[in-house]
Amino acid sequence: MTVALSVDREAIAADRRGVAHITVRIVDAQGGVVPDAAPEVAFEIQGEGKLIGVDNGDMQSHDDYKSNRRKAFSGMCLAIVQAGAKPGQIRVTASSPGLKPGSVTIATKG
Repeated sequence: MTVALSVDREAIAADRRGVAHITVRIVDAQGGVVPDAAPEVAFEIQGEGKLIGVDNGDMQSHDDYKSNRRKAFSGMCLAIVQAGAKPGQIRVTASSPGLKPGSVTIATKG
């Protein structure tokens, strides 16, 4: 299985307010979401931004929304990143033990 990432926008404003939502899907070899997958996913942020929140849509979960980790629910979870003040790039990598990690890059523009 693989940790597959997609982002809702390719670029955000470098104004400390621009945000992007990264959807994480735990997928099989054919690229389909594994609906019963529930691994803990860890997020690493590099570049001109920071992680400001994580979620998974599980109403029963009481995990911290400000953590850098989130357990997948129905094979999915979400990370929200915020741009810093400088133009550049934000690289988001998501990993989980035993799974192939995934990453996306978001441009921050002045």
